Amino acid sequence: MGKASAMIFSRGWVLCVLLTVGGFVQPLLAGVYGPDPCSICGQAITGTIYLGTDKTTGEKKMVCGTCVRLPDCIICSLPVGAGGIQLADGRHLCARDAKTVVLKASEVERISFQVRDELDRLFSRFAEFPKQVEVSAIDRIDVDDMFHPDGNDFESPNLLGCIKTEEVEGVKHFKMRVMTGLPLTELKATCAHELSHGWVGENVVRSQRAPLGRDAEEGFCEMVSYLLMESQHSEEEQKRILKNRYTRGQVDLFIEAEKRYGFDQIMDWMKYGTTAQLEPGHVDAIREVKMPQARTVATATAGPRPASGTNRPAPAPAPVPAPAPATIKLQGIMWGAAPTAVINGRSFGVNETRPVKVGTNEVVLHCLAIQPDSVRLQNQTSGEQLELRLMAK
Repeated sequence: MGKASAMIFSRGWVLCVLLTVGGFVQPLLAGVYGPDPCSICGQAITGTIYLGTDKTTGEKKMVCGTCVRLPDCIICSLPVGAGGIQLADGRHLCARDAKTVVLKASEVERISFQVRDELDRLFSRFAEFPKQVEVSAIDRIDVDDMFHPDGNDFESPNLLGCIKTEEVEGVKHFKMRVMTGLPLTELKATCAHELSHGWVGENVVRSQRAPLGRDAEEGFCEMVSYLLMESQHSEEEQKRILKNRYTRGQVDLFIEAEKRYGFDQIMDWMKYGTTAQLEPGHVDAIREVKMPQARTVATATAGPRPASGTNRPAPAPAPVPAPAPATIKLQGIMWGAAPTAVINGRSFGVNETRPVKVGTNEVVLHCLAIQPDSVRLQNQTSGEQLELRLMAK
């Protein structure tokens, strides 16, 4: 009689159910699993089969009992076999993923400033991201130093970047640190996230930032990263952002609110919102803001002094948001491998459909094509096709 057995390997690998017959170990599901070779070393698996998931592709991989004990790749989480590399800080990369990551500190810095320029172009109508930024690259050893108190054992969190605000003579400066060894798209998303924290530091007053929930601020920063990746058609990075649950769902709510109400409403809420975070089913709370009232200073004039309590200037009304354009208007084009058009305050890629405000109404537009100086659309509300051109400056 054969003996069936199953277990979970301590590193998270799933051990297949095996059947021992006549001194040989064979997979119970031979028609599915055997006699395929190990995904790492390429040798036929004659003993225990371990199943793991390639985090880069999502595929299930079979690994032999020898390779499963090798170090894991920091990108795909599979064992690192022949051709893999070990970084100076101890992290490992498989041969495939080593070709996709940014390792040089100078490249990390260059890409960080490139991302800031891309954010400024994409959100030029609504925001300007910090200019006084000092960028430096970090590795796992730097993270250990940041989070390892003397005398205590502490495993570093999965930190990809951080930003610190310093104020010198009334001017805010930022020190941004970004992890090396990240794939290009993840590095750009990380830079966008940290620069968004910088925007909050520059534009959200301390009295408003205190009640702003931590998850909401992180959700806002992840939303900015998501929109940048969306404009560049980096679908895999968009999926990674949505899969990461450390914002406790706030990023999903911010993305939903942006699609329904526009990026300008998001910015107003970050600066003047009346709630700490967004709640599922109530993203309309993004419109609940309390604008500060401008203070009016009375100017002394010649003539009799008015009696106390009379002729005092009335408080200035809250600022009124700028109205939406009265027509469908092309406001800008960011050209590149994945061009993006800004129409009535909303960003569009080719084949994207979004609602926009036109005066007091809302219409749904579908982007058919983007050229360096024009865009072709279909008004989904009326069915009409139209071409918009950039106005000469």
